[in-house]
Amino acid sequence: MAFKTFYKVAAALATAGVLSACGPQIEKTAAEPKRITSQQQLALTDVVSSQLAPLALGGKDYLLLASEKRGLVLVTGEGEEKLALDGGTVERFALQQLADDSWLIAVYDEDGAELQLRLLDVEDGSPRIRYLASMATTAPQVAMCFSRQAGRTHLFAIDENGLGHEYVVHPREQAWEFTGLRPLYFGEQVSSCVVDDRSGKLLVAQPPLGIWSLNADAEMDEAREVFVAASELPAGEFGGLWLDSSSGNLWLTGGEKVLAFNINAPGQGPLFVEALADIEPVSAAVQQGALLALEEESDQVHRFAVTLPEPAAEMQAFRSPVEIPRVRASGQTAPVQSGGDAADDPAIWVNPVNPSASLILGTDKKSGLSVYDLNGKLLEHFAVGRVNNVDLRPMQHGKFVAIAAATNRTDPGVSLFGISAAGEVEYLGLRNLEMDDPYGLCVYRKGADLMTWVSDKDGAVQLLQIVPGTGNVDWSLEKVATLQVESQVEGCVVDDEKQMLFFGEEDGGIWRLDIAAFLSGEAKPQLIAPVDGERLAADVEGMGLYHAGDKSYLVVSSQGNNSYALFSRDGSQFVGHFKVDINLDKNLDGSSETDGLEVSSASFGSQYPQGLLVVQDGRNRMPSQTQNFKLVSWADIAETLQLK
Repeated sequence: MAFKTFYKVAAALATAGVLSACGPQIEKTAAEPKRITSQQQLALTDVVSSQLAPLALGGKDYLLLASEKRGLVLVTGEGEEKLALDGGTVERFALQQLADDSWLIAVYDEDGAELQLRLLDVEDGSPRIRYLASMATTAPQVAMCFSRQAGRTHLFAIDENGLGHEYVVHPREQAWEFTGLRPLYFGEQVSSCVVDDRSGKLLVAQPPLGIWSLNADAEMDEAREVFVAASELPAGEFGGLWLDSSSGNLWLTGGEKVLAFNINAPGQGPLFVEALADIEPVSAAVQQGALLALEEESDQVHRFAVTLPEPAAEMQAFRSPVEIPRVRASGQTAPVQSGGDAADDPAIWVNPVNPSASLILGTDKKSGLSVYDLNGKLLEHFAVGRVNNVDLRPMQHGKFVAIAAATNRTDPGVSLFGISAAGEVEYLGLRNLEMDDPYGLCVYRKGADLMTWVSDKDGAVQLLQIVPGTGNVDWSLEKVATLQVESQVEGCVVDDEKQMLFFGEEDGGIWRLDIAAFLSGEAKPQLIAPVDGERLAADVEGMGLYHAGDKSYLVVSSQGNNSYALFSRDGSQFVGHFKVDINLDKNLDGSSETDGLEVSSASFGSQYPQGLLVVQDGRNRMPSQTQNFKLVSWADIAETLQLK
């Protein structure tokens, strides 16, 4: 699918190249602008560099240069060499400031065929470079760039074949580590990359197609699109991307030209274009109001006196988005068997005798129902068809102590499962429904009766009673009522004690219904929490109830912003929200685009003493695999949101 996406967006780039003729662009037919001459040349000694970057260290200005002979070389703003690595062949590096006098550097060393991490800082007033870590690669890396996400450092590295990887780079005891997060696919001829942490965008230069823009966050859709089409750039090679984060200007080189674009305004054409005399730059940057440029494999930095573009107005008025609190994942299930969008909805069976032996049931909506233990190990899979949503309730009947129900879209109906006291799950068969496409489902108890709400994907919601038969498999469904809804409903949950139904209208919000009053004709659903793009961002998906007396909460998947919203038990008050984040200690990724969820307040032992939240993960990373379910300790949620 990744390669299909690449070719699809490549076609978009080609189209953009045609359409951009309608907007501002570099005039190809007019006379070339007058070439500018450098005002100063900084002579270097035996460096052979094709990349430079400015930085400040100890209150002084420096230039860092890649060296094909000496690895990395640091010089002052006047060109005086201060330090160099002891050898190595480096053509590209990435640079990120960690603190005022501390910079993280990633390099690809051709001699060792490895990615290396270095730390540039100050000791006794003098700059120094220290080794942190290295990792062998299977192909030369042609582009590297850092990103800052949720307080972590991420590194993007793209090889000469166009295969990119995103890593979390982080300290671990005596050394730093590269933890792989996901692959990225571009195709050949990538020349450079940069990340704008303000917008969360990764920009990749790829002659002759143009410059891509895509989301840097692995838990979001790539949303790959054209930032600058090839028609806006000089013909031939272009790249050398460098972002001036203070001004919001993206600098790059192409042919004899240096160009700058407003990072916040894709498609608006360049803010700055100058042709340089005597050199064809491959790397350019700005320092102290001057333009610096470097030719390929050069021993000379050229400084130009030019009128630089003003900082983007958007940068001056920019406000970072409000950061949603994050809670680290505590565990995960094995990936589901089916590829693509497959995992959907979980349910939790609490073993009343031995809570640590409880079970997680999870749907694979292309295959059937999977059963996991609390460590996420797959215990059993029932290949019963396209089951979508699952829920369960305790119910003593013969050898069973609980009954689970799941909507089945292969043969429209509800699949039933019995769970014994020993934790053995048995398939009880399918009960057909007069419904085109059974979709959402939630089970509840009404006294001794077992009830379920089932939604039709494009229709109404039915209330059914699950009626046990004389034997273990002689069960039936009896329709009790029909609830008309405005639009698509999937996620739902019932507060058994209060006989209150909560359901999510995916684009609308959370609705509440007094079931008894509805059945007597005295009540209709109430919209208690509309989608507002912040607390709830469409789609509204999975729902669960955390029962703990006055510390009870309605938990809802806010799929549009990859978060989970907590409301008061009756759904009337917003309590807070959070995201499920990476857990580097356990090598777990976070979760995103969650469909179904379930929560329990039972104590499952030392790992989940206050309960457990299970959420479907739409993008299973570290490494990239088929979808699964993430497990989160409620104690961590309570601590993060300061639930009292």
